[in-house]
Amino acid sequence: MDELVGSPARTWSLDGTWELFPGDHELGALGGLEPLPVRVPGLWEAQGLLELDGVAWYRRRFSLDDPGGHWTLRFGAVMDLAEVHLNGRPLGGNDLPFTPFELDPSAALAAGVNELAVRVTDPPVGAPEHLRLPHGKQGWANHVFPSPPSLYMTYGGIWQPVTLRRHGPVALRGVRCSSDPDDLTVAVRVHNVGAGPAAVRLSAASIGLSAEATLQLGPGAERETTLRLGPTGAARWSPQDPVLHELVVEASAGGAPSDRSAVRYGLRRVRVEGDRLLLDGEPYRMRSALVQGFRADTLYAEGDREAIRAEVAAAKAAGLNTLRLHIKGFDPAYLDVCDELGMLLHCDIPVAEPIAHDELDGDGVLADRCARAAAAQVRRDVNHPSVILWSAMNELGLDHPPSRGRAGYERFARRVAGAVRDADPTRPLIENDWIEPDPDRVFTTPVLTAHWYGRLHAAWLAALEAEARRWAGLGRPLFVTEFGDWGLPELPPDGDGPFWSPAGWYREAIAALPWPGSAAELIAGTQRHQGLSDRLQAEVFRRHDHLGGWCVTELTDVPWELNGLFDLERRPKPPAVAELARAGQPALPMLELYGLVVPAGGRLVAPLHVANDGPPLPEATVQVALAGEEVVVELGELAGWSPTAAGTIDLPAPPTPGPHEVSLRLRSAGQEVATNTYPFRVVAAGVVQPAPGLTVVGEGALDAETGALARQRLAAGQTVVVLAQELGAVGWYPVRVEMAEVATAWGSTVFHFTCDQRALPSLPERAVLAGEDATVVPTHLLTRVGDSTWPETTVVGAFKPVPDPLAGPVVAAGPAGGGRLVTCQYRLAEPARRGDPAALAILGDLLRWAAGGAR
Repeated sequence: MDELVGSPARTWSLDGTWELFPGDHELGALGGLEPLPVRVPGLWEAQGLLELDGVAWYRRRFSLDDPGGHWTLRFGAVMDLAEVHLNGRPLGGNDLPFTPFELDPSAALAAGVNELAVRVTDPPVGAPEHLRLPHGKQGWANHVFPSPPSLYMTYGGIWQPVTLRRHGPVALRGVRCSSDPDDLTVAVRVHNVGAGPAAVRLSAASIGLSAEATLQLGPGAERETTLRLGPTGAARWSPQDPVLHELVVEASAGGAPSDRSAVRYGLRRVRVEGDRLLLDGEPYRMRSALVQGFRADTLYAEGDREAIRAEVAAAKAAGLNTLRLHIKGFDPAYLDVCDELGMLLHCDIPVAEPIAHDELDGDGVLADRCARAAAAQVRRDVNHPSVILWSAMNELGLDHPPSRGRAGYERFARRVAGAVRDADPTRPLIENDWIEPDPDRVFTTPVLTAHWYGRLHAAWLAALEAEARRWAGLGRPLFVTEFGDWGLPELPPDGDGPFWSPAGWYREAIAALPWPGSAAELIAGTQRHQGLSDRLQAEVFRRHDHLGGWCVTELTDVPWELNGLFDLERRPKPPAVAELARAGQPALPMLELYGLVVPAGGRLVAPLHVANDGPPLPEATVQVALAGEEVVVELGELAGWSPTAAGTIDLPAPPTPGPHEVSLRLRSAGQEVATNTYPFRVVAAGVVQPAPGLTVVGEGALDAETGALARQRLAAGQTVVVLAQELGAVGWYPVRVEMAEVATAWGSTVFHFTCDQRALPSLPERAVLAGEDATVVPTHLLTRVGDSTWPETTVVGAFKPVPDPLAGPVVAAGPAGGGRLVTCQYRLAEPARRGDPAALAILGDLLRWAAGGAR
């Protein structure tokens, strides 16, 4: 029990160790039960109670020597539903799990010992009440990422601080600063908690400016009024110079001081103009990462201030200028740190799937809660200058597409988005952060979004380019607010890990592969693949002026979702971080590429682009170099805050096969501004020659007749090569096989790796491939050949992590029916007909290798 006796402070913390009583009990029965010690603030799952859903009671005692006067009991946030009792008397409750609520305990406080009890309810996944709550990833996609071990579980507890504050009969309930340097105003909400009418005087002061207002409030009345401080020439807040100011608001009643509030703010303006978002008059170009706020120790809480500062600083060092705080009301400390470090924020309101689709409408419990949640979060965070963009909802309707076409959805969207706009008319708003721009189903805002997930292959990069072009000319801001690839995290040492750790699964899965190197080498290769994939996709976005920017999914891993630039422990994936930092340079020279292979002695021909997210650059040039050959492109003055198409570069490729690098250097007035590089594989040029002694089944040509012929040839001791087939051909293979389709969709990536077979010299040996086979990637994967996943000899293997894991050969060979069966699932025929150097080289290598082992 804490004693608040004699403290000079007006506010006392009630954080610390509380008692927890799992289960639903009568309040009077708690005294006969054995409690568990629990930390406040903190989620009970983070303290070992992973299986606790439903109801639990919290209790703590504190002592007061003088309970007289007026008090406010404030809870920073309780997950999910709270009912509060003090000394046996009900004070009230709350049904918003991310935002503060305040209660008046004055009449219930007593001199001496006081007992505070809180009934907390965490509805389990699938419960009707859970589907009617505003929430983020709690209980999301458990059919894909079951929790535990996934951290997408429901959570419960008093997870933000609890305070008790003494003040006079008039209490300040909210302060909202306009941040407008041309017209600095302060909206103040004030509440008369006294028994009689009050003559209230309000004063606000900051940066040498002040304003006052007087009003009369009857008992119990609450009112908002605006104080105008006027124009100011004080320093503005910007990402480059994040200057913060303090605003002090005081309230007096009957001539006596009653309450005081101090808030930080920054001077700056955000507005939409056409298809641009402007920050203090300059076009804003988003370079962002999605942040979910999960941590290894605190689970769904963000960690202490030092941990937050390290995370935000690492994001800034990686070239990011924005973080998307994803469908969660983050701890205000996170926003404080972003204010201080100059990191811009795109903040989501936690309104997302799963939700009660049949109850989507403009009124009712669901709409009321979600609208109140939106207003409460925006009012809490409105003074943070780092926040420049809100999302009212995220992918709402994705789990039940028909619901998005109903009139009730439109009414719901208007209600929730309207609550955001009413609480903060100064910032742009995304209505429903959606997977496609879909302007016909956006009702209240000009800002559109896209969530474009794919992988590192030529077809996806071309499709991404086509999608970007498709949505040009809308005259509205459009941001790619989700995209990104996967890379495995560093594996910890052997031993028992925390419940959420995927390390054991990945250690076993990697050990089962025919990978000839160490697990660490494979992991590093997947991270290189992730980084290059993320960068090439980001470069597509940066080539298009109408795309206002991008947000990569995500900053840190969540078990078993491994698309973070950092893992859950905030350890970097170095190749992924380095590649995205390259894409995040404010000015970036880049080539428009869909493959990273060029024939020996041929030509590297590619369009050149330069993206500039800053002011114009005078006397700009780009030097492009490959293996000692270079070209210099003169640009003159490079336009600001936009991309520039700078013609086509044409360079001779080296005559010798092997790995090479193309480098680009952007200079302005003789000074180097930015660099970029691309890894290239130079392969042997030439036409594929027929290989004697082979039976080759062409792509998609396997049927009953060719299957029978292949079995005959194998029975005669010959070698049969079966090129890429699809699911319908499974029954015609000369041996038993199983096959799975490889889809390009959100989810983990299929990684291709080469073994030490020296069979395909066009591909690097013992490597996770990153772009070398981008033009020929399989559409289907053999998951079993004969009696096992892996034939006797695997040249190229494939491995897809969870969800829906896959593993199997891309190119392999083994004995079959007395002969030798070679299988290849690379799609070689169509690109080879187009003269694609990777397809021609791999096909030639494959046939030569197969013929060399022919009997």
